[in-house]
Amino acid sequence: MKKVCLLLCVSLLGFYNLTGVETSMSSCFLVPSDPLLKKQAVEVPEDEILSQQTQAIIDRMFEIAKGERTDTDKAVMVGLAAPQIGISKRIILVDIGVDSDRKELGQLTAYINPQILWKSTELEEGREGCYSVYKCLRGIVLRPKTIKIKAFDRQGNQVEQEFSGMTARIFQHEIDHLEGMCFPDQIEKQGKGTLQWVEDDEFSSYRENWREWPVKCSNELWEAMKTGKPYSPPDAQPG
Repeated sequence: MKKVCLLLCVSLLGFYNLTGVETSMSSCFLVPSDPLLKKQAVEVPEDEILSQQTQAIIDRMFEIAKGERTDTDKAVMVGLAAPQIGISKRIILVDIGVDSDRKELGQLTAYINPQILWKSTELEEGREGCYSVYKCLRGIVLRPKTIKIKAFDRQGNQVEQEFSGMTARIFQHEIDHLEGMCFPDQIEKQGKGTLQWVEDDEFSSYRENWREWPVKCSNELWEAMKTGKPYSPPDAQPG
C-alpha cells in the first residue's frame, strides 16, 4: 500500500504543478494538523465545472479512492473530499450504494458544491473513521438519518437528491470537510458521541462490536493530534 500511495502522490504532485493548484502535500492525505483541513473550501464556479482542471481533480480523486477500496475485510474508502488531498475546492466523492457494514460497495459519485437543503429530525448513531485523522482513531457520531442535498454532477447538471442511512452519513461527513471539520470536531461540537481507538488488527472485531468497544479516547488526544502536539495511544480498558 505504501508503494501505491507513493506513486499516487508523485503523480498528484506533478498534476498540481501542471495545473497551478497550490499544495504543500507530502503524502496522499494531509496530516490532521494541516491548516487547510480547518478552512472552508472554495466553491467551484459553475462555468469551470467542465474545465480541464476541475475534471482532472475529479479524476485524481477517483484514482485515489480506487486504491483504497480493494479489500472490504479492512476499512475502505466510501467518501472523499478534495481538501483531504490538499485541494481547497468544494468537490466530494460519495458511495451512493454502500451498505451499513461497508462490506458491499456501491458506485462512487462526484458532487460539486454540495449543499444540504434539509435534515430529518430523526437521528442515528453510526461508526466513522477518516483519512484525515490518525487511522486508529474512530468514533460513534450522531447524525440526521435522512437528508436532501443539492449539487452539480461532474457534467455540470444541477441535481437534488434525498438519501438515508449510510449514504446520508457519508454526505454529512464529507460536507463537514468542506466546512473545515473532521468527525471528532463534530463529536466535540455536539457534546455527544464517543471517540475510540482501534488498531489495524482489531478492525474485524470492531466492525461487529463498535457500540461496546472498550478502548475510548479523550477529546484532548484529538486536540493534540490536530495541533501537531505529541500524543500517546490510550491504554486498553477491561471489556
